[in-house]
Amino acid sequence: MVKIIGLDPGISNTGWAVIDLNEENNTKFLGGGTVSTDSKLEISERLHTIFEQLKEVIFLHSPDEAAIEKIFVNKNPKSSLTLGYARGIAILVSKITKLSISEYDANYIKKSITGNGHADKNQMIFMVKQIVKDVDVKCHHTADALAVAICHGLHMKSRLYNLNFS
Repeated sequence: MVKIIGLDPGISNTGWAVIDLNEENNTKFLGGGTVSTDSKLEISERLHTIFEQLKEVIFLHSPDEAAIEKIFVNKNPKSSLTLGYARGIAILVSKITKLSISEYDANYIKKSITGNGHADKNQMIFMVKQIVKDVDVKCHHTADALAVAICHGLHMKSRLYNLNFS
């Protein structure tokens, strides 16, 4: 049994989702949500909010591993930079809480979940609901974080499968 926290970093909204993979390779949704920050606050205050709230989530759910979506470069360098700040906080809080960290590109996550590296939000949410039964995720930030966690779980399973046959 392994608990994974998936993180979809953003300066305005950082999605998080925790799943449990049991011995039968079933995926159970344990919780998810979004850390939102006030755009009127200084960047340092917003980053502190993300840090503190993610730390609380990690202490509450006690995951074993963290999976974080990698940054993609926007056309706007300032947006890329602030996204990088939020991602840095997600990595830092994961490291401080002694989680092992895996990082995945958005296209890799989409391909792992849907088979299509350019899947849209609706395709992703549909497939996430097929993989994790009885989950009702309304916020796309939480759904994205759940997809990151599922992607990591699939990656772990394939690694174990390959080790068993090598």
